Order: sequence, then structure tokens, then C-alpha cells
Amino acid sequence: MRWFLSPDVETLYLTSEKSNIGFVRFMAIVSNCIEYLRYKYGLSFYEVIKECSKELIKKGIL
Repeated sequence: MRWFLSPDVETLYLTSEKSNIGFVRFMAIVSNCIEYLRYKYGLSFYEVIKECSKELIKKGIL
């Protein structure tokens, strides 16, 4: 996988020779984690990001 900045759209893209399914799955996991922790514990966005990162590292995803 490699990162590149598209000249047409000023956005960072993750690309792969095969597909970007892994990246899409990762984003879905992160999104679900954020919503769950915000709802369950009433955490702020930044607190949620911190806790999600810890859990993803523990599980070997990051």
C-alpha cells in the first residue's frame, strides 16, 4: 500500500495494487468503535479516539 496526494482532489488516498477493502474495513471498525464508546460512556470525540487506538493496538489491527 502507498499514500499519495491526488492532484485533482486535495485529499489523501490509500491505494493498493489489489484493492482498498482493508482500508474500508478499518474505517468501519473505527467508526463503530467511536459511536459505541460515545454512546456507552458519554466520552468526547478525542477521548474516544484515544481509547479506540489503544484497543486496536491491543488487537494487532494498528
